[in-house]
Amino acid sequence: MFKKVMSLALASTLVLSAGAFAASAAEAEDAVAANDESAVAADDSSAVAAGDESQVGAGTKIYFDVKSAGWKNFSKIYCHVWRADGTGKWPSWQTKKEVCKKESDDLYSYDITKTGNAEEIQNAGSKNLYCVIFSADTQLQIYNTIMNGNCIGDTVYVTGNKIENPKDSSKTDTEAAWKNHPECGPQKVITSTSKVVGTALADGTTDVTLLADYLLDYVSDDGTADTSKTDKTQDLINQLKISPLAVMSNVNFKLEGFVKEETMTQDVANKKKATIEGILGNCTDPTKGGEKVNKDEIENAEAKNDAADTSGSSNGGSSNSGSSSNGSSSNGSSNGSSSGSNSVQSGQETTIFFVFAGVMVAAAGVFFLVRRREN
Repeated sequence: MFKKVMSLALASTLVLSAGAFAASAAEAEDAVAANDESAVAADDSSAVAAGDESQVGAGTKIYFDVKSAGWKNFSKIYCHVWRADGTGKWPSWQTKKEVCKKESDDLYSYDITKTGNAEEIQNAGSKNLYCVIFSADTQLQIYNTIMNGNCIGDTVYVTGNKIENPKDSSKTDTEAAWKNHPECGPQKVITSTSKVVGTALADGTTDVTLLADYLLDYVSDDGTADTSKTDKTQDLINQLKISPLAVMSNVNFKLEGFVKEETMTQDVANKKKATIEGILGNCTDPTKGGEKVNKDEIENAEAKNDAADTSGSSNGGSSNSGSSSNGSSSNGSSNGSSSGSNSVQSGQETTIFFVFAGVMVAAAGVFFLVRRREN
């Protein structure tokens, strides 16, 4: 009789243990499911609230208000993102990685993780290091629009203005801007017809560097100036309101860099330098009330970088201070999901351990009593 009672007790213990296992597993599954639902809900809410100021800087998506562009009869919208200085590896124009997602009839989204450079963009903060173009499969597109890390979650819209294509003056592009970041509008450049277009400068460029690059582009390696371009130098200086001496200093800085990098010989650098000195030496300085420049100062201009050094800005330094909220917001959902899942697994393992321990102790006790009874 005693053996039967003990056997029944042992069976009951095992049944209860199995129930504890099932309850523990169910609890763990419920917790994981709830965690997953929270992650999905967070992602959906960011999509629904696109363009809402509360969402700016959150997630990994940027948005395009296609209704503002008035585009019709397209089947796909693309987003082309690249580093304004031309460095890095980015998806090619209108490839699969650039396809946008339709959020509504009026709104399309692009997940910057498709670029392979999401973390870099997020860490850029307020640094205007990137350009973006939204386009359709009908050959329609917007003009180059400056983007920084804080633009994540924001929406690009078409202003209605037209801009001369910087490379092909026979074409015009549609101007676009960000709803919540006016500092990141159409890229400021000098066109092939010597006009200044756009309003937003990419980091690493200034009005001075724009003209320095312009002159270097239109003075050949043998020192010959394309006068159809360089004769517009004074007009550009007046329009940009910059000092000819500052431009010459930046030209010298760039030439020294080319020689150091061995992308230009010293002879070519000297020829370009001499020609540009002659061009700027005949200009007036709008920063000094239109005063004629001192040619000796131009010829002895110190090599100087007019733009702030942006090397490594996507990885550290001051650029991170502007992106701290972006990093925490964008990474928080994934990290939070991961840590939540780990905590559930840890709790489950702990429960299982104690259940096993209880079973073993109960079984040992039963067998001990049975053995003692037999003896």
